[in-house]
Formats: sequence, structure tokens, C-alpha cells
Amino acid sequence: MFSLFAKKNGGSDLTGIGIDPDGVCLATVSHAPGRRPRLTACDFRPFDGATEGRARLLARVSAEHRLKRARCTTVLNEEDYKLLLTAAPDVPAQELRAALRWRIKDLIDFHINDATIDVFDLPVEQARGTPREMYVVAARNQAIQQRVECLQEAGISLDVVDIRELCQRNVAALLPEDANGVVLLSLQARTGLLTLTRHGLLYLARPLAVGLEALRRDETRDDCLGQIALEVQRSLDYYESHFRQPPIRHLVVAPLGEPVYGLTDHLAGNLNTQVAELDMHAIVECDPTIPPEWQARCLPALGAALRQEVRAL
Repeated sequence: MFSLFAKKNGGSDLTGIGIDPDGVCLATVSHAPGRRPRLTACDFRPFDGATEGRARLLARVSAEHRLKRARCTTVLNEEDYKLLLTAAPDVPAQELRAALRWRIKDLIDFHINDATIDVFDLPVEQARGTPREMYVVAARNQAIQQRVECLQEAGISLDVVDIRELCQRNVAALLPEDANGVVLLSLQARTGLLTLTRHGLLYLARPLAVGLEALRRDETRDDCLGQIALEVQRSLDYYESHFRQPPIRHLVVAPLGEPVYGLTDHLAGNLNTQVAELDMHAIVECDPTIPPEWQARCLPALGAALRQEVRAL
């Protein structure tokens, strides 16, 4: 999302790097015209969370995957930025970011002077008489700087810093269901993310306050399943009414590592959608087979590595 060094597109391979509280995930994708993307590396390395341990681990990953001369991107963690949908100010293009800073300053939980701002347009025409809308990303400067510095210390320089919503969009764009619109659901330990895309365009992203830990506890599973189904239905309704789009009939669940009892059955039984589970091998070429737990861990990194456009901030 944020082009840090304004590098040119210098090769067909791109490596996505994610840094989670418990480890580093990595995916490298090779892009060739007329062919499916090829996953040439997929890796997850755990660490103890100590700063020194993290630095050593990143240095080892950098060396083993030869990242010093590679084109790399990284995915910010969800607490490091805010994604907002807002009306576009009626100002000249060169004044847009300044106007948006003023508009969103009270909508984020950190000072606007401590934020890096980027924008992307909604892919639909607005109804006559309604203002044009756009998405605004406000990321914490400190988080960006810390991420850049820790990777530079490992010999890794970045082309782009990205966000999870756009990385998930990149994955959804490869699904055959995306031609008519698809909901992609991903779940982490304590949170989740819904994205609604069509023709490779992101219409809606909705964070979930429900994660795998609660879904795997017998005493909380039913409530969590109900919450997820409700959020999906709300998102589908908003997509149809606000963006004036035809109904989405397909929901795909991203790799979970381990099955969640009742998840797909509950969604299929409570939503007017066909529900399927995603396997990385269906959207990218890869050899050897990637185990389910690594597919789950590396999904954001894969989405980052699937990025094909690089634009200036």
C-alpha cells in the first residue's frame, strides 16, 4: 500500500513477509504472463517474542531465502493502521490527502500528525446526487518505521508496505467465484476478516471480533458461529444496497490450519450462499505440497506476494 522507496518493478518474483507475535511468515511468488502465479517459497519460523531473538530469526530467514537482493513487501499488523470508508472531498487532486487528513483526524485513535495516509477509490459509480467515496488508510508512522528498520537490519529492503485487506483481495481475485463476486473469510487466533470482491476489486472489508480460539472452545462455539453468520449477512446486504451490486452467492473460507467443527455447515445452513474451503494449490502453482497449517499462517504473506501493481504514495 505504501511505496517507501519508489522502486521500479525489477523482476518477476515478489516476496511477502509477515511478522506476527509468535513468528515470521514468508511467501515468494513468481509472476509470468499468461500463467498462474507460482509459489516458489512458503515458510513459517516461530520465535520467542524477544527483540534479540526476532532480529536473529529475521537475519537467518533473509540469508536462507536470499532476500538481500529480492523484491520484498511486508504486511502491517491490524493494530498498526485503520481502514476507513469516507466521502471524497471536493478538492483538486494535489490537495486530496491534506483534506482527507482533516476529515479523518477524529476517526482514528492516534494523532493525525503521526499517520501516513494513502487512498484508493471504490470501483463503482455513485448514484446521482451522492458524493464519491473512497477508502483511506491511516497507518502509524512509528509502526512503519519499526517494521522498515527491523527488516533493514536483516538485510531486507522493501518495495511496498501493504495492509491485510488488500492482501486478502489479491487472494480472492484468483478464485473462480470472484467473477460474480465472492466473500472470503479468514480467521486468526482472536480476530477475523471478511472481504467482498468482484472482478479483482475490493468493495468491502469488515473486521471480526471472533477468532479461532473462541471457535474451538465448546462453550463459546455456537455464539461465535452466530456472530460470523450475522456479520456475513450484514456485509452482503450492505454490498447489495450501498454499491447497487447483484447478490453474491459464494463464500470461501481461507485455510484454518485445523478444522473448526461446524463452521462451514453453519454458514451454509444460515446464508443464501454456497460455502467452500480454500486450498492454496487451487489458485497458485506450487511444489511440494503446502501443509494446511502453513497455508493458514502464510495467507497474508501470499496475498502480499501476489501484488502486481506498485504505485507511489
